[in-house]
Amino acid sequence: MQTDILTPQLLRSAQSVLSFDQARELGERHGTPLLVVSKSKLVQTYRTMRDHLPGVELFYAAKANPNPFVLQTLYEEGCSVDVCSHGELIAAKQAGFDPAGMLHTHPCKTRQNLLDCYNEGVRLFVFDNEPELDKIKTHTPDVQLLLRLAMSADSSLINLSAKFGAHPREVVGLLVAARSRGLNVKGFSFHVGSQCLNPGDYRRVLERVRQCWDEAAEMGFELEVLDIGGGFPAPYRDSEMMTLATYCDSVSASLSEVFGDLPIRLIAEPGRGLVAECVTLVTQVLGKNLRSGLNWYIIDDGIYGSFSGKIFDHVDYNVIAENPFGRPLHPCVLAGPTCDSSDVVARDQMLPEMNVGDLLLVPTMGAYAGASACPFNGLPVAGSAMIA
Repeated sequence: MQTDILTPQLLRSAQSVLSFDQARELGERHGTPLLVVSKSKLVQTYRTMRDHLPGVELFYAAKANPNPFVLQTLYEEGCSVDVCSHGELIAAKQAGFDPAGMLHTHPCKTRQNLLDCYNEGVRLFVFDNEPELDKIKTHTPDVQLLLRLAMSADSSLINLSAKFGAHPREVVGLLVAARSRGLNVKGFSFHVGSQCLNPGDYRRVLERVRQCWDEAAEMGFELEVLDIGGGFPAPYRDSEMMTLATYCDSVSASLSEVFGDLPIRLIAEPGRGLVAECVTLVTQVLGKNLRSGLNWYIIDDGIYGSFSGKIFDHVDYNVIAENPFGRPLHPCVLAGPTCDSSDVVARDQMLPEMNVGDLLLVPTMGAYAGASACPFNGLPVAGSAMIA
């Protein structure tokens, strides 16, 4: 499938899930900064993924956004959940998920993490190294395992195989090591990397995984599960990309072409691609100053808060100012509320002249925004609210 030429109907961009009138009403009720979850947008995105990845079980990666509104909505829709810790398990359990149906994807767990999740009922875990097998053999020998492979994609913004995943040449040795301990490896997992812009990368990765799968089969290992991880991208500032349906159709076609001859269980772990677009941040101008001929606006959220993705995810967010009369746009700096001089949200956005108290909307804030925010300087992180 070609992905370099797309018509406007096959493109998507960052869009706010609420209007400024809604933002003012919610801001007065809940205060700002405020992360607003659109239930309808989340449901729409989930159903698009479900329908365009037929035969693939969706396990939402709770680390992307463990907000109760998000978890409860996905539970109601019939989604499954992927957790990496007992804390994420408890959040998912409170939303209605049964631990017995959860997937634990951390390849290198603390003993307490392993035991806590096992005691709650989790029975499907991931590993990528032999010492982890010793830990599992000692404490939870009756679980089922997936071996995570190191498989990165060229177009991914963040390489998630730099820290986790076994090299293909280690696969057979790890399978033998698991078997020698009496442990049950059910299949493979991998992650192409965060914000994978080209779905064609899945095809290239799947072909390498199939080589590992066939090699394991030749050695007598009967694998049954393939977990393709996440990587589904979201639109941020100045980035138009193909629709989610088109993207998922491409991934689905690759799965059919590479693994369609095998009667196996297919799993995906969407995080960012599932929840990013369903949340918009409402933030407020706290202060204003003219520095070297340039307007600086201090807002009530920053890189220690909901904009942490600028540091950890290397993404730039589109900031929207209310401008019903088409006022001229000017370059400006948006800075966060902390005393850290590096707490700068944007240096090159073109916005109209603003005043203290004005609101700004920031779309595509559903993934790794509230999840990685911290109360630096004693300032609270953004609250949350849900709209239909």
